[in-house]
Amino acid sequence: MVALVILGLVATGFLETFAGALRATASTRTWAQAVVYAEQGQEALKIEGVARAAGPEAPLGGGFSRRIALHPWREGVVRAAVTVTLPDGARFELNRLVPAP
Repeated sequence: MVALVILGLVATGFLETFAGALRATASTRTWAQAVVYAEQGQEALKIEGVARAAGPEAPLGGGFSRRIALHPWREGVVRAAVTVTLPDGARFELNRLVPAP
């Protein structure tokens, strides 16, 4: 009987470890997708031009949304901020200095 209790406690510990790893993997996958969406926004800046790519928040797949905003930096230069909002409300921002439009 004692051996079964000990075996049960050990099994519970292993199951908790696996559950924690599964949660960490899901969180990593979500953040990796946010990085991909932010990089796509930066590519849109290169392809479409700074003035055309910037605009209001746009919905993306999986509950994500992206906004590209321009902020003055110095004479002739702006900071292009690509902000991706995750489904849980967290935000990821990727910045780049570009010539002013």
